[in-house]
Amino acid sequence: MRRREFLAGAAALAALPAVKAAEAPRLLILGGTGFLGRNLAEEALRRGYQLTLLHLHEDTSSLVQGATQILADRNKSLPSTLNGKNYDYVVDTSGQLPAWLEESTSRLKDCGRYLFISTISVYEHSREPISEESPLAPTADVQVDTIEPGNYAARKILCERAVQQKLGSRALIFRPCVIAGPYDKTDRFTYWADRVRRPGPILGPESPDETVQWIDARDLCIFALDALAAGREGVMNVAGDSTRFGTFFNLLGPDLQVTWVPSEFLEKAGVRPWQDLPLWVPSDSDNAGFSRVDNSKAREAGLRTRAGTQTGADTLAWRDQDKTPLRAGLPAQREEAVLSAFKAHRT
Repeated sequence: MRRREFLAGAAALAALPAVKAAEAPRLLILGGTGFLGRNLAEEALRRGYQLTLLHLHEDTSSLVQGATQILADRNKSLPSTLNGKNYDYVVDTSGQLPAWLEESTSRLKDCGRYLFISTISVYEHSREPISEESPLAPTADVQVDTIEPGNYAARKILCERAVQQKLGSRALIFRPCVIAGPYDKTDRFTYWADRVRRPGPILGPESPDETVQWIDARDLCIFALDALAAGREGVMNVAGDSTRFGTFFNLLGPDLQVTWVPSEFLEKAGVRPWQDLPLWVPSDSDNAGFSRVDNSKAREAGLRTRAGTQTGADTLAWRDQDKTPLRAGLPAQREEAVLSAFKAHRT
């Protein structure tokens, strides 16, 4: 290489950081200060993105000091200031009604790419592992103009369709399983991470061979920004690998004393899968496939996941600061009562 060419190349390399800073992607997060949105915003700020957060209530935390803040109630209308905005990326973590998505995609039709965070709940009940090609839940004759638990799947399916119809190849749909990590207000993963550090025998559902599945919010967010930058499109299940419940407990704490209680006994005792024992989907139920979600498409596209030990430790560190009572799982006294009844049943 000639000296002149070498110096020109060196000068170009030296200029790269300034170019990158000037061309930092413009990202809009719809729902940017809750659980997933907050983790996504933190990751975007780490990457130096030009960040705008649209959410319901004013946030005075340090998070928004590095971002533009827009207050809006999507149940009413989005501000007209969004019209014609050509953000590089939009990530919608808060879309609940098809009408919301019809409005947001119309207002933001000039964006580069639009990622809608959906859910694996869009799939029909299945005993078999669930892939992106699995049948979806029915939407016919389901009212979707209000937010109700019974129309959740239909609402999300029609939200997905609204994005795809408006934006075509610029639309990306993520269907995550249970999301875990700091800022999680559902406490589904958090219940177990907190439970294993309390003394006394732990009530385990059915057997150590039952399966559990989750995705750390931070891994989802890293993958989201990478996928947008890579121009990904279509639909992807975003989940960690299915893990046996026994392995799950070992990840959260060593040498645990677990009493595995058969599902028949739990049913008679009124202990409900998922609600009372979060993350547990009985392997013999019509919903067994929801803890066996195929994540191969996302893996091939670059999804990487951290160990459950790290998710558990980081979640508990956040929870110890948050100090909000757990919203999921069996209260300690009820767990003790069920274990005592099961012990008496076996003797």
